[in-house]
Amino acid sequence: MVKIFYLSSLRESAGKSFLSIGFIQKLKKEGKKFAYFKPIGIPKSAFTNKADPDVGFILNTIYRPDFPYDFISPVSIPESYYVDLVDADKKEEFFQKIKNAYDQISKDVDYVIIEGNPSYRSFIRVGLDDVSIAKALGVEDLIFVSIESSDRCIDNLFFTKNYFDFRDIGIKGILFNKIDYDYIARIKELTGDHITRYDIPLLGIIEKSIELFSPRVSEIMAQIGGELINEKASSGLDNLVENFLIGAMNSQAALKYLRQVKRAAFITGGDRTDLAMAALDQEVSVLILTGFIQPDMSVITAANEKSVPILLSPSDTYTTMRNLERLKPGIQEDEIEKVLELIEKDLYWDLLL
Repeated sequence: MVKIFYLSSLRESAGKSFLSIGFIQKLKKEGKKFAYFKPIGIPKSAFTNKADPDVGFILNTIYRPDFPYDFISPVSIPESYYVDLVDADKKEEFFQKIKNAYDQISKDVDYVIIEGNPSYRSFIRVGLDDVSIAKALGVEDLIFVSIESSDRCIDNLFFTKNYFDFRDIGIKGILFNKIDYDYIARIKELTGDHITRYDIPLLGIIEKSIELFSPRVSEIMAQIGGELINEKASSGLDNLVENFLIGAMNSQAALKYLRQVKRAAFITGGDRTDLAMAALDQEVSVLILTGFIQPDMSVITAANEKSVPILLSPSDTYTTMRNLERLKPGIQEDEIEKVLELIEKDLYWDLLL
């Protein structure tokens, strides 16, 4: 009988693609026959091609099935403006595409990894949410992925359990992902009284990895539509960004905050030479200048000396930050082995395989 790992979460950006990459690598290493499936792909926007970048990355790196893209991810729905693009009447058409593709890819395999929607609330208006898809495919339970590093994780778990019970679907177990190091001990403390006693298996606790879950400067540039103005520092496009700081104060006040963080993206206006120079004196990963205002040449010279890329944002500071809030960092090809390392170490495979 085929074992199904259907990854679903209450919150978006829970790392389901990261987990899918890890599951794929683990099953390959164990010599298992498996398939990867993402029923609904999410393109970058409503007006790009239908390809889901996460699915594309997986197919181009670690998973090369005999089936074309449309079998691995048969339906494409953008999150933005999808209400105008997808009519509820399309539900049966989409379900048929999903079921037909699933029937094909799940033949002659022992395991199927299903990457769910951004949230199990996604697309519920048209009945294409995770629970509806799972039931249509005959999947009896889902893996709940939780990313809360606070006691709210227990509330979210029981909200999910009650909702799944209402929808007549089970929870295969809870998988904690991207958890702050100092909260891991607390989860273990809560496990006996608040998780496993309710017959919900704990499948693993994966610590948040700065290297894997922080964006690179190149991803930030794409997200804000920025322009790199100092090619001599182009190697810095691979820099990781752990923090975002907005420079809207005097340089002395800015230094106070800059000294408290590492690998920061410092965001300020192109006409604030004092703030830009103060940031470049500290350990910053990138300088983002808003309003598309060219900086003084002294700023470019200093940035080149430290290989710090300067990005010109076409938007004002507020809009730039709003765009960055929607950034979803992806796994890079040179990080794939690190994913397997975390997955092998932190998941309880005896409960899964």
